[in-house]
This record gives sequence, C-alpha cells and structure tokens, in this order.
Amino acid sequence: MIQLSAIPGGTMRKTAAVPVLALLLLTGCTNAGSAASPQTASPSESSSAEQPAEADEAATEATEEQICSELLGADGKGPLYQAISLMRIEDGTFGFVGSPDAAGSVDETLRGLAADAPPVLEPQLAELTQAMGGVLALAEPSTGAAVTFDPFAWTDTIGDILSVCARYEVGLAKPAAEGASAAYPGYPMVVNASSVDYRVAAWFSGSLMDGRLVALAPGLYGPYNPDVPDLSLYYVSTAVAGDSAMKQAVFPGSGGTASWSGVRPGTEEP
Repeated sequence: MIQLSAIPGGTMRKTAAVPVLALLLLTGCTNAGSAASPQTASPSESSSAEQPAEADEAATEATEEQICSELLGADGKGPLYQAISLMRIEDGTFGFVGSPDAAGSVDETLRGLAADAPPVLEPQLAELTQAMGGVLALAEPSTGAAVTFDPFAWTDTIGDILSVCARYEVGLAKPAAEGASAAYPGYPMVVNASSVDYRVAAWFSGSLMDGRLVALAPGLYGPYNPDVPDLSLYYVSTAVAGDSAMKQAVFPGSGGTASWSGVRPGTEEP
C-alpha cells in the first residue's frame, strides 16, 4: 500500500572533491561533509526514511481496528449488531422488526463511521449505508417512500463486514454446564460452514482450517480443528458464535458477543 521513498545520493565529481579536500587540510574542519552530498545513506538515515511509511501503515491498521471496535461495540450491542437486529431474514422472506427511531439512530451512527472508514471497509460501509435507506423505508411505510431493500445484498454486505471485523472481538464463552451436550440429541457434530446462518459463517470466515464448524447446539457453533477430534472439548472453547438465546442457555453469562437473534440450525443439523 505504501511505497518507501529512496534517499537520493550520488558520486561526487572529481573536480568537486579537490576543493573540499583542500578545505579539510587547511582548516582541520571536521564537519566539512556538510558541503557535499553523502555518497550513501547511513543505516540511521535509512531507518528514519522507513519510519514514516511504517507509521502510516500502523495508523491504517489502528483505524481499521477502531472502526471495527465501534461497529461491534461492547457485549454485542454495537451499531452493526443493532442494524442486523432490525431485519428478519429467513425462509426466503424478510421484514422489519425494529422501531423507526432505532433505525434512524443506527443509520446516523453508521453514516458517521462510514465517513471515516479505512479502505478495507470503505466499500462495505458505503453499501451498508445505502441499504439502510431501504430499511428506513420499511420502518416507515406511511411516508410512501419506495422500498428498495435487497435481502441478498444486505446479507452479503453484513457478512463482508463481519469477516473483516470479527478478529477484533473475541467471542468469550464460559465453560458449559456439565451434560450440556446430552440436552441436545445429535450434538455436538461437525458441519460445513456453508450450511449455517450467514452471520455465523461470516464471523468465522478466514479462521477455519478446513471450512468446517462444530455445532454445539441448535444454532450454536465453534471453529473445528481436525487435530482435535474429541468434540466434547469444544464446550470449553472461547470462540463460540450463534443464536443469542442458545448461547446463554449453553454458556450462561457469556455476554452477547458473536450472537444474534434468530440463528436457526443449519441444513446439516438434526
């Protein structure tokens, strides 16, 4: 992203070197080097030339982390979670389930974050704020505004943002109560990430070793590691995502991080 600028340098002409040498012999001056350009950059000069570029890169990463942290918020209550909760999308249908005031507040917050978005999130947040126009139209149908909400674009955009930001928020889950797996026949089981809710799949995007998850309960998942075949061990994992109600049932007191309402069992589950 960032190109380092080379420090100019060159070889002095022979005719220029003679007066400089004479000046040194006559005066004994030790800083006469300031009268001529150095042939090569010293290690310290090279280091100082690289530092601005490295600082710019670090600032970009910090901005990405800052925007993601603000989007996710604390305990699963950030504006991105709020935006997701405004819409119900399942079984090929969709509908608005929030309040007009809540939708307006979320829209305003997202637009503010989009204005400062780093390049990695700029297009996704632009798409999200555009999609929020359709959400607002659904929130207040009495205004007569045309509804242009596209549920497929919505899920794709939300998924893209989650896949970027998930690494900045760890899903903290306390160990499940003993016998939790017995309460849900057929669980735990290994499933393909492509078979589960788009929000869960996006959350774990980029962190799966072979594209599979462990379904711990209906709508509740952890990342699968082929080197850990004992599925009972996944009930003490710190990375758990899925349905908010199910997460509290299996991991009481674990908070709202990486959980959403209405996460149904995937197509490969009982």
